[in-house]
Order: sequence, then C-alpha cells, then structure tokens
Amino acid sequence: MKSKWITIQLGYVLGASSLLTAIVYFFATNWEQLNRWEKFAPAFLLILGFYGLSVWLSHQTGRQFLSRLSLFASCVSFGVGAGLIGQTYNSHADSYTLFAVWFIPAFLFAIWTRWQPFYILSYILGHLAYSFYFFPHWQGGSDSECVQIAIWVGLAIVNGILYLLTERGKLNSSLMKWISFQAVIGILLLLSNSYAFEDYGVFMNLPLIGALAAAVWYSHKMRNKAYLLYSGLFISATITFKYIELVVRHYNELFFIISLLFVIVFIGANVKFMTFIRAWQPAEKPRNEVLEGEAGEDVKPEGDFTKWIVRVLTVSVVIIGSLLGSLTVIGIVTLVLGFENPENVLMGFGLVVVTSMIFLKKLNALVRYTILISGLLLGAGAAVFAENIPVQFAFLALTIAAFIYIAGMVHRIFFFLAAILITAAILTNWLDSSVVILSVITGLLFVLFAGGQVIGNAAVRQPVLYSSYPSFLFTLFVLTFMTESAWYYVTNALFFILVVLALVVSRQLHSRWIFAWSMGFWTAFLVYKYYDLAWKLLHKSITFGMIGILILIFTVWYEKRHRLEAVEPETAAGANVKANRLLIAVLVLLQIAAMSIQIGKSEWLLSHGQLIKLQLEPLDPRSLIQGDYVRLRYTISEPPISDLKNDDVTSKKKISVVLAPNTATDVYEFKRVYTKGEELAPGEVRMNGTWKGYEGIEYGIENYFIPEGTGRTYEQNAKFAEVKVSASGDAILERLVLQQSVVH
Repeated sequence: MKSKWITIQLGYVLGASSLLTAIVYFFATNWEQLNRWEKFAPAFLLILGFYGLSVWLSHQTGRQFLSRLSLFASCVSFGVGAGLIGQTYNSHADSYTLFAVWFIPAFLFAIWTRWQPFYILSYILGHLAYSFYFFPHWQGGSDSECVQIAIWVGLAIVNGILYLLTERGKLNSSLMKWISFQAVIGILLLLSNSYAFEDYGVFMNLPLIGALAAAVWYSHKMRNKAYLLYSGLFISATITFKYIELVVRHYNELFFIISLLFVIVFIGANVKFMTFIRAWQPAEKPRNEVLEGEAGEDVKPEGDFTKWIVRVLTVSVVIIGSLLGSLTVIGIVTLVLGFENPENVLMGFGLVVVTSMIFLKKLNALVRYTILISGLLLGAGAAVFAENIPVQFAFLALTIAAFIYIAGMVHRIFFFLAAILITAAILTNWLDSSVVILSVITGLLFVLFAGGQVIGNAAVRQPVLYSSYPSFLFTLFVLTFMTESAWYYVTNALFFILVVLALVVSRQLHSRWIFAWSMGFWTAFLVYKYYDLAWKLLHKSITFGMIGILILIFTVWYEKRHRLEAVEPETAAGANVKANRLLIAVLVLLQIAAMSIQIGKSEWLLSHGQLIKLQLEPLDPRSLIQGDYVRLRYTISEPPISDLKNDDVTSKKKISVVLAPNTATDVYEFKRVYTKGEELAPGEVRMNGTWKGYEGIEYGIENYFIPEGTGRTYEQNAKFAEVKVSASGDAILERLVLQQSVVH
C-alpha cells in the first residue's frame, strides 16, 4: 500500500536527517582529542561511503529513494568536509568560497537528479555564497548606497530568473518557485525604504510597482489562485510600509486628516470595484483557445476564479484599511484632537465599534470587517498599553463572540489568534515569569487543537485546527530555548516526540497541512539547536546520532514487516540518477580531489612556511557549520593610511605588504607596501592580503577555530598569533599564544 511506503520513506528521512545533524554538530565541536588526520579520515569515508551506498542501492529493486537519499548525504558530507578543512587550518569562517564550492556539486546533482532536496540545498548555498561575498560576517558593506542597491538588485534578478525557470518547468521545484517569488518582491520592498536608502530608495518604488503589477497580471493570466493571493498580500504590505514612511516624514494634523479621507475613499472605491467584479461575466473561451497546459484537464469555471479574486481583494483591502485606519485614528486622537488620556478614548472607541460591527450583519462586508478589525487593534492595543485588565477581558469576550457569529475561514483564524494574544497579555498582569506564561499558552493551544478534532461543524473546526496547531508548535519551540535545568530537557524531548508523531500520523492520514507545518518545525529544530548554547554541541551530536540510529532501526524493522505491502513507486528522479551515473561518479571524485589538494597545500605551507609572530585582538562568534572561533584583528590590519594612498591600491583589491620583526618584542610589524619584484631584506617577509578600504587589510588569517565553550578564555588571554608565511606571501594561522603559554 502507498501509505505504508510513505511511512517507511518518512522514517528514512527522519533517521538520515538526525544522523547528518549529528555529523555536523560533532565536527563543529572541534574536539581536542582528535588530530588533523583523525578528523579528515571520517570526512572522506562519509563522502565515499554514502556515495558507494547510493550506487549499491540504485541496483536494488525498490531502493531508488534510498539511493537518492544516500547521494544527498554524500553531498552534505562534502560540505562538512570542506568546512572541516577550513576549521582545521583556520581559514575563513563562513567564507563565500566554502559555500560556493559546496554549491557546485549540489547544483549539478539537482540538475542531474531533478530531486527537490538538491534544489533547495543549492538554492540556500548559492544565496549564502552571494551574501558572504558582498557582506562578510553579516556586517553589511562599506560600499556606497548605489553599490549596495546594485548588489540587492542582482539578488532579486537571480531570484526572478529562478522563478521563471521553475514556472516554465526547466527546474522542477515548486518550493524554490515559491521562495524565489517571495524573494524578488521582498527585496524590492526592502530597497524602496527611503530611510534605509536615503538617496536612491525612492526611485526603487518604480521597479517595486512594476514587479507587483507583473505578479498580479501573470497570476491572473495563469489562473493561479495561490500566487494571486501572495501578490495581494504583498500589495497590502507595500501600501502599509509606504504609509508608515509618510507618517514618519509628515507627522502633522493635516496629514492625518487627509489620511482619514484617503482611507474612506479607498474603502468606498474598492466596494464599488468589487461590485463590478462580481457582476462581470467574461465571454467563455473558445475550445481552440484553451491553453496548451490545460488540454485534457478539467478547467474550472470562470466564475470560480472571479470569486477567488474577490476574496483576495477583500483580504488585501481589509488589511490595508485596518492598518492605515488604525494609525490614522491614533494620529487624530493624539495630535489633532489632543486628548489628555488618548488610551481611554481608543478603548471606548474600540468597544463601541467592535460590538456594533459584530451584529451589523447587513453592512457591506468590506466596510464591516475593516472597521471591526481597526476597532479591535485600537481598543485592545490601548487596553494592553494601559494595563487595564477589565477592558482586556471585555475585548477577549468580544473576540470570542466575533469568532462565533462571523463566518469565514480567514476571519475566524484572525479572531482566534487575536484571542490568544489578548489572553497572553492578560496573563502578563498576573504572572511574572515569561516561561510560565508561554507554558500556559502552549497548554491552552494543545487543548484547543485536541478539542477541535471533535467539533462537528467544519466551518468552526477548520479555523480552530489551522490556527491552534502551528501556534502550538511555535510556542513549544520557543520554550525549548527558554526553559532551564530539567525543564529544558523535558521541553526539548516533548517537542521532538510530538513533532515526530505528528509527521507519522499526518502522513498516514494524508493531512498535508499538518505534515507541512511539522516538517517545517522539525527542520527548524535541527538547525536552530546548533545555536542553543545551553546544550553542548558534543552532547547534541551524541543525542541526535542515537535518535537517528533508533529511527533507522525501527524503520528497517517496519519495512521488513510490511515489505510486500510497501512498494516504492517509480519516479523520474530515480531514472535520472541511473542515467547520469558516470557524471555523478566523476563529480564525487572531483570533490575528493578538491579536498585533497586543499589539504596538501595547507600541509606544505605548515611544513615550509616561515614562522612569524603577530599581535592581535580577538572576538568570539559561532560559524554556520564550523563551530566556535575567535575572530582576530591584527595591528598590521590597519597600517598607516599614508602608505596606501596610491592609484594601485583601492578598495577590495589584492595587496602585498612587507613585515619585519621588532627587535625588542620579536613581533612582526608593517613596514611598507610590497612592490612586485623587489628584494626583501634579511628578516623581512611578504604577506598577501585584500585591501578593504576603511576596514583595513584582510590577510585570510582572521579566524581561529577553538573547542566549544573556550571562547572567553581566548578573548581574555590571547595576545599573539603564530603564523606560517610562504615565500610567495600566502599565510596560514598555526596557533595562538595565551600570555606566555602556547595553545594548540
């Protein structure tokens, strides 16, 4: 049966992801008990072992999925191995080169296998490489505003191309299509912020408007309801952000009066427009004009799509009208009318408006919902600000009443979430501990989700379930970081068990939305626990490794028990792997060769380079996959500016400098910029770097990887670094000096 195979497939995914997480965490610990070769050997074995397993499984009947999963594990192991080399030889942490090198095989595997995980991995790695190239260490760039905008526009163009390729079927990834669509408009919206980009931000409104218009037009043309909804929500966000910009820039009485008139006209015009849309009856398309992609499919009636357009417009207009209306009313009450206690006015206004709108069922829906939500935002917000508990209870009761008496999926989801937020605000007045408050809310959400299963009325049951389940997962996920002592392990274990159970049950019951939310939080759990400092990486590695092994053992047992029932369906991805076996084999060998060459170059430099001593100033962050490290700043990083004022040395250009030892301290100091072909005096060394403008010179030895939890020691005591420098000027950081003791 297909459901049996789906469960087996899920088991292998959960087990493999746990094991891969354990591998990443283990190497990130930078365990002192292992020397360089004891670290490298497992990395090579993992790459070749997973690849060999993939090849063997590809020749077995019904093992195509496991073959692809093993190949994916081999690709991930290559990234871990590349990061391990950088960690061992203290090269750049989170360098764009690491992610760029890792991106190449991931992208090629995606093209050759057309399998979703490879598409997503290559998308993430490509964006990380792009981001770290222009913005190292997430510090932002020192480039001009125009250059920064160009960098972001380049990223938007890349995502636009990806969207078109996925839309046309050239790349087979619906998730990447959705992400790239959001990224294009999100980036353009960011760039149109006239406060973040004071000189050119206002001009970026033009491409933003163009992108939004194109998104609406294309979604309508292709009859794509989901992307039409996304476009509508982005239009709502854009108008809201632009209004906030105007509020900040023109905070005066006249502005808010004009804003109130604008909101009234905006709502009224959309009421008329939607009346026109409902009455619009376009001519039916002739059969010979049906799109080629629709041939042989059941084409939905035009009226059904028209209803969806009305829903999208309603949601968008209500969001815009509510937010703009709320901000406008606040401005009028506080600035124009000048009430001494505006919160009392807003609470009274909210109570009257929400109560009346709940029962005025004959009022135009667009007007009714806009006024109701505005009143709720204003009144409940003012009550929370004023810490008025009775009024907060009144709004909680009104929110529950609105959920009961006002039909509609979106509306009920909004009122459900509003009720939860108001409940949390009430609890903050009685409980001092945020952990206790969040625990109560988590328990309440679980009870509502469990109770929602038995609600007979689908119009009530679905909003309760759709709201409570993701909210429950989110609050429990937050608790896994906030709790302490024994409760920390209880909440983490509880979250893990519940998510795994939800994944298995939702797969069995074919509940796609529960599975999607559960898988999203499972992934978030594996990723974000890397940065959870309350739980050591080594302990997390052991735990995830044991969990992964147990899940795989159970999956193998379950598969053997149901082998005759669980038959793997043939897929195009499996056929693609078989067709490209030779190319995949060559690529794996190239990965091994690339790692070997890098190790050889580093070892040669350690053996033959000249040892010099440099003064430093350390910091303590954590790399994305390489573990803890100290970020170093040398006295030679900022040489005298006068020596660098020449036409050949500009920002982000390669540069070589000459260093010489201070006879009193033996610390090497900057002497001059190296001129090609010059002879060095005895004791002098040449070192290559990159001139970063006002940030000084970067030599590629700015990171030193350390065992987990030792960062404070290095911050306080590390004073010098011992570096090996080759005759050609390449450098490798060998060790740090803690006061008078050498630490390896």
